[in-house]
Amino acid sequence: MKHRTRGLLACALLLIAMPAIAEPANSYQRERVVYAEPNGSPQRMTLYLPDETAGADRERRPAVVLIHGGAWTVGWRQQLNWFCEQFAEHGYVAATIDYRTMPGGVFPNPLHDAKAAVRWLRLNAEQYAIDPGRIGALGKSAGGHLAALLAVTGDGGTFEGDENPGPSSAVQAAVCFYAPYDLTYYNPANNNGVVGWIGSRVIEYFVGFQTGREMNGMTPAEAASPMTYAGPNTSPMLLIHGGEDGMVPVEQAQAFHERLKEFGVPTELIVLPEQRHGFTRYPSQTREEIFQDVIAFLDRHLGTAETTEDAADDRRTPILTPSSAR
Repeated sequence: MKHRTRGLLACALLLIAMPAIAEPANSYQRERVVYAEPNGSPQRMTLYLPDETAGADRERRPAVVLIHGGAWTVGWRQQLNWFCEQFAEHGYVAATIDYRTMPGGVFPNPLHDAKAAVRWLRLNAEQYAIDPGRIGALGKSAGGHLAALLAVTGDGGTFEGDENPGPSSAVQAAVCFYAPYDLTYYNPANNNGVVGWIGSRVIEYFVGFQTGREMNGMTPAEAASPMTYAGPNTSPMLLIHGGEDGMVPVEQAQAFHERLKEFGVPTELIVLPEQRHGFTRYPSQTREEIFQDVIAFLDRHLGTAETTEDAADDRRTPILTPSSAR
C-alpha cells in the first residue's frame, strides 16, 4: 500500500510539474547511447548534434547536459527534446539523459548518474567535437535540483559514483528551472495543505528522513540540498522560477540567489510573476523568450569564451561541507 501511495503521489507531482512534450523536428543528427550502467541498470542519453559536428575539420563545441523533472520518481529524457533542438540550432551539443528514479533512485544515486553523464561527454569529446572545458547543465524541477548540485559540488568527492572514472564531473555553468535548493524546508512539520504534504512525502523518501541516517555529518535533507554547498567555487548559475509556485516557493530561488551573490558567484534570477510550478501558464511564445535568456547566459559562460580542458580543473575541489554562511 505504501508503494502504491508513493506512485500516486509521484504521478500527481508529474502532472503538476511537466510541461507539454514537443516532438523532435528531426532536423539534426541524433544519437542514442547508454552512458552508464550502475548496478547493471542501463542509463540512456540522446545526443543532439549540430550540423557543424560533421566533417573532418570540426570546431569543438560547448555541450549541455539536460536533466528532466518528475519528483525524482517519474519522467523521461524526451521531456526536454524542444530545448535540445534549440541548443543544436545555436551550435551546442545537447545531451538529454535518463537517470535512476525512485524507488531505487534515492539520493545520491541520481547525482551519481548526472556526474557520470558529464564525464561521459568528456571521455567522448573528440568523437562528438565537444570542448571538454565548456560543459553546462540545465534541469527542471527535480532535474534542476540535480543541475544545481552539479554546479555546487565540483568533483572528486563522495558524490562521484563509480561510472566513467577519470575526467572531471564539474560543469562550467548551470540553468535551473523551478528547482528546490533547500530540502530542509520540506520537513513534514513545516508544511500544510495537499501540495505541501505531497512534496514532503516525496522528499522524505528521496533523502531518507524516515531512516534518521546522516551523510558527511549532516542530516539527509542538508546533505541533499544545493544550498548546503554554495560557495565561492560554485559555477555561474541562472535561476528561473514562477512567482506563484506552490510546490517550490519562489523564496527558495531568491534565497539561493542571494547566497550565491554573497560568495561572488555570477548568478542571475528570473521570476515569472504569474507562473506556477512547471510553468502551467506557459505558451510557446513565453518558452521561446525564456530560451533567449538561457542561450544568452550560456553564451556568456560557455559559448564564446576561449577555454580548454584546463577550465574544467578550476572547480575540481569538492565543496562537500556546509557553507559557513548557513
